Amino acid sequence: MEEANGLQLQEIKSQSNPFPIDNIETMENLEKCIAAQIQDKSYVVAYLDYKVLIGTFENRGFHFFQNEEFDPKYIQKIRVFNQTQELYLWRSSDGMRGRYRTDEEGKETFVVDAEQVLFGTKAEPPDGGFTKITETRGTELTLPFSNLSVDDKRSRVFIKTRNYIDYNEVKQATYVDCRFMGFWNNGKELT
Repeated sequence: MEEANGLQLQEIKSQSNPFPIDNIETMENLEKCIAAQIQDKSYVVAYLDYKVLIGTFENRGFHFFQNEEFDPKYIQKIRVFNQTQELYLWRSSDGMRGRYRTDEEGKETFVVDAEQVLFGTKAEPPDGGFTKITETRGTELTLPFSNLSVDDKRSRVFIKTRNYIDYNEVKQATYVDCRFMGFWNNGKELT
């Protein structure tokens, strides 16, 4: 018997391909690189050397709180994602690498979806379509939503992840990839 908040194994179609990274030294080039693969409105989580930015990617460009920009040389990793696809770029010892994953096409694949709670038990009033959520201990995130309800009990913001299963060389099932799918609050997907 499955618990109400338990994980469930699903079988879907999915494909993942390496994504070549060419000349992303400027924001303009980075946006062009991403727009070549992702055309639908998507969300962005950019892990930089000095902070994490969360926003949207639409109309071929990034949209962060107060139009903040960053220099791509500070990217540790960046995820641009929606319900069916994700472009994931990360810094490695030999430069930037990338992976593009899309669901609903490709080979049959087993997955497990999960919700990862974000820090933030208090919400400030929305500002320009963005809401800052904070923790007493000083953690804060600014999210591209104006309709958040958070508290320190059950009303939290989650990021939904999809975890892909395959078999290693000794035929042991293991997670081989993970992608972000969207944000949730009070049991509803945020849009």
